[in-house]
Amino acid sequence: MKLQFKFSKEGSLRFISHLDLQQLFIRAFRRAKLPVAVKGGFSPQPKMSFASALPLGYTSSGEYLEVELTEDLPPREVKERLAAQLPEGIYVNQVEEVPSEKPSLMSRLVSALYLITFTTVQPFDRNVFEDAVKEVLQNEEVIIVRRSKKKVKQLNIIPYILNIEVLPTNNQFRGEMRLHLKSGPGGSVKPTEILNLLEKQNSMEILERKAHREALFIE
Repeated sequence: MKLQFKFSKEGSLRFISHLDLQQLFIRAFRRAKLPVAVKGGFSPQPKMSFASALPLGYTSSGEYLEVELTEDLPPREVKERLAAQLPEGIYVNQVEEVPSEKPSLMSRLVSALYLITFTTVQPFDRNVFEDAVKEVLQNEEVIIVRRSKKKVKQLNIIPYILNIEVLPTNNQFRGEMRLHLKSGPGGSVKPTEILNLLEKQNSMEILERKAHREALFIE
């Protein structure tokens, strides 16, 4: 049977990598004595897949994981047994059975919703920031540069932006925005990359930024 898990990643566990998260779940399934199916020959791997890797430092309340079991078990029982083996900061919110022939989570991923919170050195002017967002969205092409050890890549972020909403706050040094961004096999843009662009365009100085993935939308 194939099960789909919806889970949250919170607190200090936002600083563990995607690879470490995978290992965390593998160990939790093993301790819970859940019969996870494996694939491969000399180095068998559990039949487990995530919808999307969560960037390091992000929290989330809407992550998805699919796991194939060799036995049919009630989803509620699986949820309880797994939850008892997970550390604080990882919470399973939902478990449901899905058809075994259904395509992978990653191939069905359409978009993601993020909440970005940031603090500024100077008082934050929401109206000015909203105007900057509108100016960006009016363009057909806005290029950001991604640098790694091996290469430099340019990316047009406009095709990935579905919506940006600047939210009201009760702190004059804090800004918040909600971003709905395309995601999936066709690529994606990080919300913090968009914030970095807006910071430069507005000549702002941001002291701290936090990113939370509120939801993943899957077909």
